[in-house]
Amino acid sequence: MGTPNTTPNRDIRIFVVDDDQYITNCLKDYLTDLDYSVTAESNPEKVEAIFRKEDFDIILLDINMPKISGLKLLEKMKQQDPDVIVIMISAIHDVDMVVKCIQLGAYDYIAKPLVDLNQIKVRMDRALSERDIRRENVQLKTKLTMQSEVPDFQFRSASMRKVLDMIKMVAQYDSTVLISGESGTGKEVATRTLHKFSKRSDKPFVAVNCGSIPESLLESTLFGYEKGAFTGATNRQAGLFEESNHGTIFLDEITETTPEFQIKLLRILEDKSVRRVGGNKEMKLDLRIVTATNLDMQEQVDKGKFREDLYYRLNVFHIILPPLRDRIEDIPVIANYHLARLAKKMKKPEMQISQEVLDAFAGYHWKGNIRELINVLETSLIMCKDTVITVNDLPPQFQNVKMAKPTTDYSIGAYDSEKLKFEYDYFKRLLDISGGNISKAAKMAGYSRQHLHLKLKNLNIN
Repeated sequence: MGTPNTTPNRDIRIFVVDDDQYITNCLKDYLTDLDYSVTAESNPEKVEAIFRKEDFDIILLDINMPKISGLKLLEKMKQQDPDVIVIMISAIHDVDMVVKCIQLGAYDYIAKPLVDLNQIKVRMDRALSERDIRRENVQLKTKLTMQSEVPDFQFRSASMRKVLDMIKMVAQYDSTVLISGESGTGKEVATRTLHKFSKRSDKPFVAVNCGSIPESLLESTLFGYEKGAFTGATNRQAGLFEESNHGTIFLDEITETTPEFQIKLLRILEDKSVRRVGGNKEMKLDLRIVTATNLDMQEQVDKGKFREDLYYRLNVFHIILPPLRDRIEDIPVIANYHLARLAKKMKKPEMQISQEVLDAFAGYHWKGNIRELINVLETSLIMCKDTVITVNDLPPQFQNVKMAKPTTDYSIGAYDSEKLKFEYDYFKRLLDISGGNISKAAKMAGYSRQHLHLKLKNLNIN
């Protein structure tokens, strides 16, 4: 028997259908006494109209009825609502009939006479519990799928949850987005995440660091050039704006550009077209522009270092990334993710981070944010002679760092608590439903036995 459903009975809507009015009345009285919300109907011809107007969790459906059979109603109900639970009730004791019901989508089959009404509640509880498991499984897979699509976007803090919510909100539109934050906070990762969630996700993504390209080359790099446009231009060359057509282009350090370049970028935003250097043909573009800066852009405008009209065109939707020191609860999950990535790249065995190191990380200022954290991890991997990184493996600047003494555990489990608690509760309940049967639990979750064993071991579930 499965674990009883935890949803209050009054929130469960049940539809009892049987042409025998005595049976419908008995079932309705019994289930109403258990505080379920019950609708009963003994006229099969009225059933479809009721089902179309109301939502039900469970249907108790007789098979052998006049004018329209229970099998026909079952088929129509499952077509209209595949998630509805239908339990067939019949005096027909026939294996082929049971098989037919299951093939049409029935969850269970109860034979008349209904000697023990408690058996109906047992079957309903089991059905509701398994339905909840399936729904949780879909939710879990959706979460894991999202994480696999943007693996570099690791966080557990409320501030970064808000950032992700903003990214997902604006991703569905083509509005220009300005992302600001200190150097190394992950502005490109945030933009790639935005691109992943947008309707352009299967189109090009081009990232450009405007501050790293010499001023004399930035225009030709982005706009492209025609043959003979300048000395050395021996061939026609498409620019990065063209390459990102129909997709997303990310212009980092946008405040490092010249006023002349800013005028041309403003024209692209207004006309949705680009002209190669040395050319006279306007090419229409369909792309999304996301820009980023580690400076206060309004301050740059006030100082006359950035065009005000361009600033307003770029700052349609503003996302601010908080520095790492203001979200130290994200440090363990970020560190463990990049540690695994770097260890694989450097052909190291599976590595761990000691609690003392995490405490040191929590007490450090992180001027370079995530980029600095990654560099520290790589240095530590080079220095570490074991499989656990200790304080002795850290760069010199950490030797005198005052250790943070948090009131909660800084281990990865503490920071990953939302996901881990979801997974723990999910798989624990899965085992309860399956009566501890690993094969059945694995099948319900869509896992192999070996995969489920490993998952249970990692979650410390016996």
